[in-house]
Amino acid sequence: MKNLFLIIALISSLHSLLAQESAWIRVNQLGYLPDQTKVAVFITTKEGKSNEFILRDAKTNEMVYQGVGKVANAERWGMKQALRLNFSSLKKKGGYYIECNGRRSPFFRIAPEVYDGTADFLLKYMRQQRCGYNPYLNDVCHQHDGFIVYHPERTGEKIDVRGGWHDASDYLQYLPTSANATFQMMFAWQQNPDTAIFKDEYGDDGRKGKNGIPDILDEIRWGLEWMERMNPDSAIMFNQIADDRDHAKMRLPNKDSIDYGWSEGKGRPVYFVTGERQGLGKHKNRTTGVASTAGKFASAFALGADIFKKIDPDFASRLIVKSSPAFHFGEARPGNTQTACTVSPYFYEEDNYVDDMELAAAVKYELTNDTYWLKKADYWGILEEVTPWMELGRARHYQFYPFVNLGHYYLAKAEDKSIAEKYIRFMRSGLDCLLKRAKANDDPFLYGIPFIWCSNNLVAAAITQANLYKQLTGDDTYVEMESALRDWLLGCNPWGTSMICGLPAGGDFPSIPHSAYVDILNDIPYGGLVDGLIYKSIYEALRGIHLKNDDPYALFQSGAAVYHDDPGDYSSNEPTMDGTASLSFYFSQMESDGHKQTKRKADSVKKDISLNDYKRK
Repeated sequence: MKNLFLIIALISSLHSLLAQESAWIRVNQLGYLPDQTKVAVFITTKEGKSNEFILRDAKTNEMVYQGVGKVANAERWGMKQALRLNFSSLKKKGGYYIECNGRRSPFFRIAPEVYDGTADFLLKYMRQQRCGYNPYLNDVCHQHDGFIVYHPERTGEKIDVRGGWHDASDYLQYLPTSANATFQMMFAWQQNPDTAIFKDEYGDDGRKGKNGIPDILDEIRWGLEWMERMNPDSAIMFNQIADDRDHAKMRLPNKDSIDYGWSEGKGRPVYFVTGERQGLGKHKNRTTGVASTAGKFASAFALGADIFKKIDPDFASRLIVKSSPAFHFGEARPGNTQTACTVSPYFYEEDNYVDDMELAAAVKYELTNDTYWLKKADYWGILEEVTPWMELGRARHYQFYPFVNLGHYYLAKAEDKSIAEKYIRFMRSGLDCLLKRAKANDDPFLYGIPFIWCSNNLVAAAITQANLYKQLTGDDTYVEMESALRDWLLGCNPWGTSMICGLPAGGDFPSIPHSAYVDILNDIPYGGLVDGLIYKSIYEALRGIHLKNDDPYALFQSGAAVYHDDPGDYSSNEPTMDGTASLSFYFSQMESDGHKQTKRKADSVKKDISLNDYKRK
């Protein structure tokens, strides 16, 4: 375990030095693939003298590239000058730094292996979030879950729903976020089933040691087995374990002593899916049906059955038996199931459900090629052409969830050309909304995402959709935006910090996020994606936020949104399980692209050698 205090001291020293500066160059601290779009951003609180910049080799200090930055709207982030510094044509492998207006950027690499291991790195956080048996603590937690609430006949009955993941730094467990996290990891494996990317270093219990199965599949199974328990029969589904009474205090999960009415630490409520409004206190959610939850069960069970059909046929059989009944349950009771609160007005306000039904049917079609499922998927898909947060540029907390509609991607691959073209158009429309918003604001970071709570999850959704669209069409319209949003998560943002705990090693990343592991164990939740920037108006209106330390990013808080690396700010600096899992596909894709670039270079070298041999002969 790393010495957290040493890390904090080093980062604090760095921040003290930065606070004395008035200009900064922001880069992707992880680095860039040789064939990627590469853009850094220069920002300053003073008027810049020049738009020119140069790149130097980090070893020799030799100038290797010279360019002119593109002027952007500096006021958006409380600055006087902002430049986009594009050096995409530099593809040579090596270490570099940028100079602009007398400022020097951090060192960074250009190399095909810069993303190696990043998808697996995210799993560190997923394992740390495990409920039931927690390998990070090497101890069990929440062994008495749970007691049914809201069932017309079984309320108060105990049911075994142990397992799954804690949602964030609290210990609530939600079917919507857990099902989405499970699906996102399955999608990553489906798209890149590569043991060179997803390695086997841990057992199925999450402890160090190989078991012959890639670690991502172990994590996926952990989620699916919990989902089985949460859907014990075709019309019996549970949506949530515990509620916001959990937020009473910081503690470790194996020391959870919250009393929900069954004495301290002796059981938590398990919310039965009724399709009606719920809330055990004065605050109620706005549930209208069951389809949002039923659709998530159906899609995860269908894809899970396919992934495990050779690894564990019996497990796969159990999953596939559950998938279609879950879908039809959703058809019978359309509408959304929201999470429930008790002591506060905060809950996941999911209003849409047609995307969940579309995804379930689209996965069925993908796996069976049965036009019955194609028609079902298209019926639901056309009801929401564009994921609403993309189109509107606003949303309440988790209002339009999941944040990316992967059902559109599956239908964009359909053999029926008219269907495929329609859903490619839908995907393009969503990306158009984001790009137009970024350009309308002339944002130096090309950022068109709304600054709502958990904005980093939206960023992950946007880069996923942009990458899949490019794969489907070859259209590079959104490549620069995708690159900018990816780089945003890895340090190319006003604060100059990665948004992933512990990544990249040696970089600036969240070191004191809102987490009991920080508070009590002085450790970092490695691999966790934090919530991200948030509108100042939302931040100031939330209950219970009090910064515990001086803000090292104070110079950068006068722009469009705020971000704090402080354990007292749960709105911008708390890691989330579903947000972390949602990067699994993208990081695995970046690593795969790096491997392909290495192979292309090797093939090119072989071709040149063969040609020279031929000429000599």
